[in-house]
Amino acid sequence: MSIHTINLHEKLSALLGEVESKKLFSGIGIFYNDHMFGIYKQGGFYLRAKDELAQYVESIGGVRWDRDGVPSNLRIRDYYLIPSDYVSDEHKNSMLIKMIKESLQQIESEKLAESLERAKRIRRLPNMSLKYERLLGKVGINTISQLREIGAADAYILIKSQGLFVTSHLFWKTFAALKNKYVELLTETEKEIAFKEINEKLAKVGFRAMKYKP
Repeated sequence: MSIHTINLHEKLSALLGEVESKKLFSGIGIFYNDHMFGIYKQGGFYLRAKDELAQYVESIGGVRWDRDGVPSNLRIRDYYLIPSDYVSDEHKNSMLIKMIKESLQQIESEKLAESLERAKRIRRLPNMSLKYERLLGKVGINTISQLREIGAADAYILIKSQGLFVTSHLFWKTFAALKNKYVELLTETEKEIAFKEINEKLAKVGFRAMKYKP
């Protein structure tokens, strides 16, 4: 038994609160608080589910998107065709809402994790950019916390020791970034301390001294 998209929208709005529908390439997306938790396609309702929720959905007869004969990317694969009686049968509506709420919680958790991960990105620091983030990533420095742990001087030397092309600009930009400053705002005292530190460390590993300060 297929479900009409208008009826589905009305049903979910009555059970969950106001939901939104937006046309997608793969069907009609169903949103709640800007979170897309479902897709309506060819008379069927697909719920976004992962981990234990996905296992439960499969246990009640749910079929993953890419197993119903429709090719799909990885994100769409996380949607499962829910047996139609969970939508049409009022006695099963409470279980449908429970599954939807769990799906929404999963989406919220993922978005929070993504937000926290973005906050760790080196490019978010003053002076830094995707170019410098990628350069540091080549020597295993991928997050702000890792960069703080190793320090600007050792990070610069590590990149040089790997034979990668790097100029003194990286050191100064990184040094200032770890102070949450733009290079132009470094004091002369800060520059002198950093200049002495980097040249002492360069000498210990056999590299030429840095000649210029910003």
